[in-house]
Amino acid sequence: MQDSVQQRGRVQSAPHLRLLTWEGSSSELLELVAARNEGAAARFHDRFASGMHALVRALIGPDAAHARLVEQSLLAAYAGLFSSRVSPSRLGAWVDAHAVRVVRSYLRRQRFWIKLGARRVRLESTASDEALLLYERLGDLDPDVRIAFCLRYVAGRALSDTAVLCGVSVAQVRARLVQAEAHLRSMADYSADPDQPELGWES
Repeated sequence: MQDSVQQRGRVQSAPHLRLLTWEGSSSELLELVAARNEGAAARFHDRFASGMHALVRALIGPDAAHARLVEQSLLAAYAGLFSSRVSPSRLGAWVDAHAVRVVRSYLRRQRFWIKLGARRVRLESTASDEALLLYERLGDLDPDVRIAFCLRYVAGRALSDTAVLCGVSVAQVRARLVQAEAHLRSMADYSADPDQPELGWES
């Protein structure tokens, strides 16, 4: 059975990457991990790498650390499977939560160095002007506030999913979104540019 399980995969296209996505079920994947099957790690990577790239990109934007944070998140999530009991229905959210924790730690380290006078990490010049401006402004926010904003409005996660990934209540997520929106609005000079569109975000 494990041989047939391991062969379930397809190539999936995504912006700037082309990854093999494993099509087996979460239950089958967890069985492979529990049995310490030699192909379990590769199947785990194939299953979650594409989504992890998209999630980390949404959280940090055009940051050169993107690939490193994706690998750290995948490794942390996979290693955690050997010491945690994860239900098949929650596996995806459990993996995403590792990405949030890894990115949060990265953003907090960045803020620490900036407070000591270090320069901000230079964003990738290939990104659009809109993306560069957005993430430059988000860089001034507390990492928890920034992550809530990016999960909700960039990654498009539901409020309830955002709350789970942030480890807080929906009410706390709403408060963080209000804080992020206020910050971004304060940096937008609407009086100087009457044609500038409203943000249009809803919490």
